[in-house]
Amino acid sequence: MPDTAPAYSTRPGWALLGEFTRLLLLAVVLPVLVLAGVLLWQASVSVREQSATRLSAAASSGAQELEGFLQVHLAAMQVLADRRNSEGDVADVARWNVDLGRIKRHYPAFSTLLVTDADGVVATSEPALPDAVRPMSVADREYFLAPRRSGRGHVSDAFRGRGLGNDALIAVSVPLLSEGRFAGVLEGSILVDSLVLRRGGLDEHGFELLLLDRALTVVQASDGMPHLPLDALGASALDRDLARLARTGGGMQQLRGVLRNGGDAFALAAPLDNGWRLVLLQPRDVLEAELRGAGLAVVALLALVFAGVLVLVGSKLRRLGGSVRGMLERMQQFALDGGSTQIVPANMPQELLPVADAMNALAERARASYAEVNLSLQEQRRLREELQAMAQRLLTVQEDERRTLSRELHDDIGQSITAIKLAATSLTDESLGGDPQVRREILDEVIAIADQTVLKLRNLSLLLRPPQLDSLGLEAALRGQVALLSRNSRLSIGLEVAAIDGRLPATVELACFRIAQEALTNVARHAGASHVEVAVEVEDDGQQRALVLRVSDDGRGIDPARPGGLGLLTMRERAAQLGGSVTIAPRPGGGTVVRATLPIAGNG
Repeated sequence: MPDTAPAYSTRPGWALLGEFTRLLLLAVVLPVLVLAGVLLWQASVSVREQSATRLSAAASSGAQELEGFLQVHLAAMQVLADRRNSEGDVADVARWNVDLGRIKRHYPAFSTLLVTDADGVVATSEPALPDAVRPMSVADREYFLAPRRSGRGHVSDAFRGRGLGNDALIAVSVPLLSEGRFAGVLEGSILVDSLVLRRGGLDEHGFELLLLDRALTVVQASDGMPHLPLDALGASALDRDLARLARTGGGMQQLRGVLRNGGDAFALAAPLDNGWRLVLLQPRDVLEAELRGAGLAVVALLALVFAGVLVLVGSKLRRLGGSVRGMLERMQQFALDGGSTQIVPANMPQELLPVADAMNALAERARASYAEVNLSLQEQRRLREELQAMAQRLLTVQEDERRTLSRELHDDIGQSITAIKLAATSLTDESLGGDPQVRREILDEVIAIADQTVLKLRNLSLLLRPPQLDSLGLEAALRGQVALLSRNSRLSIGLEVAAIDGRLPATVELACFRIAQEALTNVARHAGASHVEVAVEVEDDGQQRALVLRVSDDGRGIDPARPGGLGLLTMRERAAQLGGSVTIAPRPGGGTVVRATLPIAGNG
C-alpha cells in the first residue's frame, strides 16, 4: 500500500442523507402509520364489543331484578290468598281489612290493594274507595279475568287506574277460592314509576331504557326516550323498528332516530318470564365519544413512540457520526504496511472510500495477528498438558511422602517403648524382693502399653496408606477400611466388588481407595445414616474402560445449595487427575449417592 493515502473530500454534511431519509420513511413512518390504522381498527372493534357486552349484561341484570321484584310481590299475595282459602273465610271483610293493612305496611310499593267477589265487585280495598264510586266493578280488568280463567297468579299489563286516581299502574293478582270454586281475586296495584330498576348503573354508561308489556305498551321509559307510560308503539317507522326488536330479540341492533333528540342508538331487548320486554339503548354519540377517546389514546401513544424513535435515531446518528470519524482516524493510523490484496472501491459511496483504504491495511494486520494468536493457543495447550503431568507427579510424590511418614511414625512411639523398658527394668530391682503381686502388676502394665502401641501403629499405618493396597490390591484395602470404620462407628456397611481381571493401574486403585475413604468418612461424620452400600465395578462401553465406584447412604442427604467442603473438592480433583469425574446426587428414598468414574486406559 502506498505510504500516502489518497485525498478525499471532507466537505460538511453526508451525501447519504437523502438515502437515509427515504429509508427512515420506509422503515419507520410507514410501519407506524399502518400500525396506527390497525390499532385504531382494533380499538373500534374492542369498544363496540365492550359496549355490546355491557349492554347485554345490563339488560340481563335489569330483567332479572325486575322479575325478582314482581315475583316477591306476587308471592306475598299468593301466601295471603292461600291462607284465607285454606281457612274458608274469603268473605270476611273485617279480616281482609287487617290483612290488606299489614301487606301495605310490609310492601310499600303497592299503591292500592283490593279484594273482589266472584263477579268482580270490589268488596274492600286499601285505601278505602270513595263513596262516590261505590260499588265499583273490575270485572273488565285483566287482573280479574286472567286469574279467574287460569286459576293462577298473574302480572297484568300496564293500565290506567280508576276510582283511586288515574295513574299508570301494573297489577299482581291471585284467585280466591271457596270450597274449590272461584270466589274473587286479591289484587295489588303498583305505580309504574315504583318498579325497581337500578338506574344508577344505566346512567353510568349512558344507557336509555324502554320497558314494554305483552301488548307492547310502554310501562316505563327513561328521559332520553320520546315515549310516556301507557303509550302504545304506533305505526311509525321508529316504533316499528322498536316493536320488531322487542318481538324478535336477537343481538345488538342500530336504530336510527329513536331517541328523544332524534339521535341514533344501539339497542338490545331482554325478555322477561311474564312476556314483558326490557329494551336497553346506548346512544350512538356516547359510543362515538368512547371511540374518539380510544382513538386519541392510540394516536397519542403512537405519537410518543414515533417521537421517541426519532429522538433515539437522532441521538444514535450523532454518536455514530462521531464514532465513524474516530474510527477512520484510527484506521488510517494503523495503515502502516502493505502487501495484502486490496479492496477495490469501485462504485462505493465517497464517504466509505477511507473505510475501504483502512480495511485494506487492517486485513493484513489481522492475518498476522491471527497467526500470533494461533501460536499462543498452541503454546497454552502445551503448557496445560505439562501442568497436568506435573500435577500427576506431585500427587505421586505426595503419596511417597505419606508412605515414608508411615514408616517413620514407628519411631514417634518411643515414649511408649521407653515406658515398657522402665517397667521391665523394675522387675530386676532386688528391693521388690519376692513379692509376686507387685511383679504381676508391672507385667500387666507392660502388656497394656504394648497392646496400645501396636494398635496405634496399625491405625496410623492404615490411615496413611493401607498396606493391603500395595500387597493385596484394591478389594482387600477397601475391606480393611470398611472393617475399621464399622468398628469405630455405628454404621452398617455393605461392600460389593465385581470380579476384575488382574491388577488395576496403581494410580486408579489409589484414587478409588482415597475417594471411597473420604466418602465413607463424610457419611460417618455428617450424613446421620445407618446403612451404607459400597460398589466397585469396571464398565466398558466399547470406547473406554473405566472403574466405577458408588457409595450410597440412607442419611439426611446433601443440600444442593450448600457449597461442598474440602473433602468433596479433593475427591473431584483426584478423579480429574485421571481424566475422570465425581458426581454427587440425591438417593431415591432419601440419602446421597457418590459416583466416581476413573478411566483405566492411559493411567498405568
